[in-house]
Amino acid sequence: MYSCEDVLAELGNYLDDEVAAEVRVQLELHIAHCKTCTAIYDSSRKTLKIVTDSSSFELPDRLSEKLVSKVMSKIRENRENTTT
Repeated sequence: MYSCEDVLAELGNYLDDEVAAEVRVQLELHIAHCKTCTAIYDSSRKTLKIVTDSSSFELPDRLSEKLVSKVMSKIRENRENTTT
């Protein structure tokens, strides 16, 4: 079964429907059993819908990468705090 980090690494491709069938199955299994990843998936999907429906702006790649990096850092930090 995929870990939270695996899901987050593939989430963008999953939302864009650009993952292989076996990867999709693993992602969906994990998301179905992980409240954190379910929340991240749901909020990401809703955010993408709002942004694409409004077509009002586009994030530069560099800013998008920085945002993803910060989110991943916070998730790792929270995981470390809850396991100690």
